[in-house]
Amino acid sequence: MNITSLTIRNYRNYSNIKFQFPKNTIICIFGKNAQGKTNLVESIYFLSNLRSFRTNQLDSLIQKEKDSFFLETKIETHGHYEDLKIVVSDSQKHLFHFNNPVRKYSDFIGIVNAILFCPDDMHIFSQTPKMRRRFIDMELIKISKSYTLTLTRFQNVLKERNIALKKEKIDDALIEVYTDQLVNYQKIIILQRHAFIKELLSKARELYPFFSDKEEKIDARYKTFVEVNEDLEDNIRQKYEHSYEKEKILKQTLYGIHKDDIEFLLNDTPILEIASQGQKRSYLIALKLALAKIIKEKTGQNPILLLDDIFSEFDNNRKQQLLQHLPNDMQIFITTTELDPKWFGNRTVQFLCIENGKVRDISDEPRRFTTRNT
Repeated sequence: MNITSLTIRNYRNYSNIKFQFPKNTIICIFGKNAQGKTNLVESIYFLSNLRSFRTNQLDSLIQKEKDSFFLETKIETHGHYEDLKIVVSDSQKHLFHFNNPVRKYSDFIGIVNAILFCPDDMHIFSQTPKMRRRFIDMELIKISKSYTLTLTRFQNVLKERNIALKKEKIDDALIEVYTDQLVNYQKIIILQRHAFIKELLSKARELYPFFSDKEEKIDARYKTFVEVNEDLEDNIRQKYEHSYEKEKILKQTLYGIHKDDIEFLLNDTPILEIASQGQKRSYLIALKLALAKIIKEKTGQNPILLLDDIFSEFDNNRKQQLLQHLPNDMQIFITTTELDPKWFGNRTVQFLCIENGKVRDISDEPRRFTTRNT
């Protein structure tokens, strides 16, 4: 998958700018801090996920004194081109595919399949279970429409079951119907989450040794409300049978996949208890590259890789080795405040210099901009 063109209007510090990007190429976005490098990466992430990775406030993405922002892109997949457009105004997202309105967010998310690494991602290890569930769910949604549908149905039934439990006179027969539906939906979701995490860690373990100077083992533990085995459906059903009387007292559903968590481990110990910032960073990079491998296997195409400030804390040798490990047939966006063309070896690279939202293509003269610790 490649983004071949991108138009941005009234987004952050971009008033009106259009980019042309080469296919299967590294796009190195260079400049000092607060010039718009991350804003460019964020706009691509928004096209993929319909949300920012930096804020939940849509209005904060709109340029000052403007009332909307506009993103438009053309993507290429196996020689097939698609046009996508997003207009955000009055806190509403208006989506278009080939200029036709898209009503459901789920029909838009993942058309641009982008994976992001940014330094703030390391908070995933310390944030709430909700954030770790979102990490898993967002990636499964982009590669499995059945997962999206099942998760939506589960959320709707859970809401209705909780409403029914809050009534003064509880209808046991109705609760039983909702419970049967929850059992079926959760069996599917648990198995998909469990398989996904298992596969993700299997691939990440292959990559992690490159990022670590020590003999270390990484793993993850999927934590759900029942034991995941051949009796999964019975386990879920029994959990609800045993907790029903308490649920009627407390007037809410007490168990379910909406409370799942993922515990990340280093040398069989929770990563928060022993890992340094460098170890967390290495773990996270391995996870993101493993995710890219899974997407390629599931969809037959590489995702777009967004690497925001990934060079921080890497010496020159490690930077070169990282770039050598990135797939040659993938479009990769890298932001950096430091630049040395030698890091990229013989890779094909488009060098863009950004200053105050203005962009120059410096691909013909990158060595003029070689710098350290900018």
